[in-house]
Amino acid sequence: MLQRNDHLISIVLPCYNGENHLRDAIESCLCQSYENFELIIVNDCSVDDTLNIANHFAEKDNRVTVINNKTNRKLPASLNIGHIKAKGDFVTWTSDDNKLNPNFLERLLEDLLNTEADIVFSNYNVINEQGNFIRAHKTGPIEHILFGNKVGASFLYKKKVFDELNGYDESLFLLEDYDFWLRSSLEFKWVHVDQVLYQYRLHAESLTANIEFKKESNAKHKKGALKMFKKISDTLSWSAETLDLLTDHFLKESVSVNDYLNNKQNIDANILSFKSDYFNEDELIFGLNMLLRNHLLSDNCNQNIKTLFKVLIREKLLLFHKSYSKKATFKYVLKSLFNVA
Repeated sequence: MLQRNDHLISIVLPCYNGENHLRDAIESCLCQSYENFELIIVNDCSVDDTLNIANHFAEKDNRVTVINNKTNRKLPASLNIGHIKAKGDFVTWTSDDNKLNPNFLERLLEDLLNTEADIVFSNYNVINEQGNFIRAHKTGPIEHILFGNKVGASFLYKKKVFDELNGYDESLFLLEDYDFWLRSSLEFKWVHVDQVLYQYRLHAESLTANIEFKKESNAKHKKGALKMFKKISDTLSWSAETLDLLTDHFLKESVSVNDYLNNKQNIDANILSFKSDYFNEDELIFGLNMLLRNHLLSDNCNQNIKTLFKVLIREKLLLFHKSYSKKATFKYVLKSLFNVA
């Protein structure tokens, strides 16, 4: 069992116009079973009651510090500001609309220390605006990080991770966390905690909703995604086919399985170049196969006899792996052969 003063943890909480849920977010930090932490609230020029709420808690609890940005810096810059201020050897950050479970810090720190990991992450619950449960979300494995943000919202890492990566990329607003995880997965040891330790709130004003429903945010997100994957591609000298496959998948565009099979050797080699000493190569390739299977079953461009026969000859595991649904495979075969819906 961890003792009260073993290690200082810094919690960074960036916020912008978060008055609706900020109290819940702060209280969930202050009610942790592990008490040796500091909470750094970075107010990014909010025009609602955010600053007053933050100052109220800072007056009541000396573990709370409030930083008030002079200009609106956006999320990645606010994260960097909070991390630079942080005094702890371990850091996490949260949002003004989410909540930590009471044992969040204690459990993540315990697993990080016991496994000698650099970064730990856990599952979390998705809740609605009123705080009611929607579903549980299982994160990981980290080997699948190239195929989407498999880390999510519940994590803890050593401060040296932030320092050695030179922080969050401030040009990648809406993608700053995913880019950070991609870069860190190449260099640091990750461990997954198979327990729900966090409550992630879905609501109409969240940044996630802005990406989906607001044209300007969606355009920034797409531009950032292309830049992010291009940066990895240049670092690892990937082929254009690998870059196109990953960006098309991430941006929810069609991925031609036939094109993959024509370039399989190069793409597989490129994917395998994205790994640290801690990655399981079989899991990495399985993640790629899952990506391809999802597109095989869902994209019209893949539902034809030519692609079906090529998969049967060259990549049967996309159809017949023991973990896959036989019913879904059968429907795909019928549709490809006879155009049966």
